[in-house]
Amino acid sequence: MKSALFVDFDNVYSGLRRLDVAYAERFASDPLRWMDWITTRLRMPLDPEAPVKRRILVRRCYLNPVMYQRFRFGFSKAGFEIVDCPPMTAAGKTSTDIHMVLDIVDVLQSDTRYDEFIVFSADADFTPVLRKLRRDDRRTTIFAAGATSASYDASSDLIIDPEAFISDALGFGDDEPTGEPTPDFEGMLAQAEALTWETVDKASAPVMLPALTKILATQVPGLAISNWAGRGTFTALLRELKLSPLRIDRENNWLLDPRRLKADPVEEPKPKPALDIRQQLEKILIDEVAASARPVAVARLAHQVRQSCPGIETDWNGCGTFKKLLDTVHPAGVQISWSHLGGYAFDPERHSLDFISQSVEMGNDLPEHDERWPRVAPILQVANFPSMSGPQYRAFLEALSQALGEGPYALAATSKRVRDICQDRSVPMTRADINALLRALLFNGFDPTTAGSSFDDLVAATCGVALAACEREGMSLVEADREALLSWVLSAVPQGQH
Repeated sequence: MKSALFVDFDNVYSGLRRLDVAYAERFASDPLRWMDWITTRLRMPLDPEAPVKRRILVRRCYLNPVMYQRFRFGFSKAGFEIVDCPPMTAAGKTSTDIHMVLDIVDVLQSDTRYDEFIVFSADADFTPVLRKLRRDDRRTTIFAAGATSASYDASSDLIIDPEAFISDALGFGDDEPTGEPTPDFEGMLAQAEALTWETVDKASAPVMLPALTKILATQVPGLAISNWAGRGTFTALLRELKLSPLRIDRENNWLLDPRRLKADPVEEPKPKPALDIRQQLEKILIDEVAASARPVAVARLAHQVRQSCPGIETDWNGCGTFKKLLDTVHPAGVQISWSHLGGYAFDPERHSLDFISQSVEMGNDLPEHDERWPRVAPILQVANFPSMSGPQYRAFLEALSQALGEGPYALAATSKRVRDICQDRSVPMTRADINALLRALLFNGFDPTTAGSSFDDLVAATCGVALAACEREGMSLVEADREALLSWVLSAVPQGQH
């Protein structure tokens, strides 16, 4: 199949950047990688079973040289013709869409018959030219890193799934770190605690707090004074550290060890030897299961272990994964079941796994008998939101609020944390549904780095995106529809599952 590829660089780059900076950077700096995927692995339009035989004879990239000049070389190396589209207005608007449409029509009318036209853009302005290509019996394939209209999607023969493009074409696995590494706040706290003790032990007098501030800020890697390991202030950071019996003296603005104020030195008790990783894991398992009235999700245990042993997730004590590490311990009275989504730890004498099966059924069973569903379902469809139950939507938004409060946003890490939190609350969700909902929010203007992350903020953002999509597509709504949508995302999670 002879193909022609047209890339609206600014549109695709900015769309991928909303998801993760690393996605956009890899797309822009290594086009040979995803070009190879298109030519050798992307299925053929209209015939998914046909062998992939695609020759991209025309390769054009439309780029704003003022903003993205640094990416020119990579596309030139991949055989692209670079069409410069500088800003034409004070607002930065370029003429990319006009250039692309004229070039597409020009290629359509050339002596060489091109069977497939591939358009990389989410701009609905290309809908008319896609329809013209269809009328001329040409195949059309689109990739949209952003919100698209229903008419634009319907005018193409093949829509490249953003998740497949990110994982397969760009080479990002589900758990591969992207962008800037997520700050290891727990690791920073552990280092700050050790350094504080070392400073106090070496000092012959109480340690002035301004001096301690400088020591921690300069010697703990990654510790920024703008957020103090996510605690906001230096005082809040100190409160998180295990410093007893050290005491902060506000009057003198120092940190002191009250034991040194005694006339006669007292021999310090020898610290108990630290438990090794497996002993700590066994203790966490036993304590968590004993304290819980129901089975404990393995995802929750992994989170507890990460907090108790900062940095362990790099290789899970040489086992590679938490599951393999878990298989090396056998705490008394605790069993692990992997037959349910994600795994659960339980006490066979006290716990039953029956409710987990029930909760899985509850999560996947859309209550079509619910009087709200006929009103909500079309809204979710128009907004490209996954068809999930009301309790799942509420659990998702609560989990997203918690995940954003724990650390900076990164798509892979945030979606995984959301899934783990939902699973811990026995409202399971698939990673695909979580990613789809996150993408829909991000593509429609939600910015997790600047927007409010409280539950109420996220409810407002989700409903706002859905209602805006309905307005964009000309779907008329009445007040009862809006009320049904709001009550859907606010649906209560059944008792025993929150």
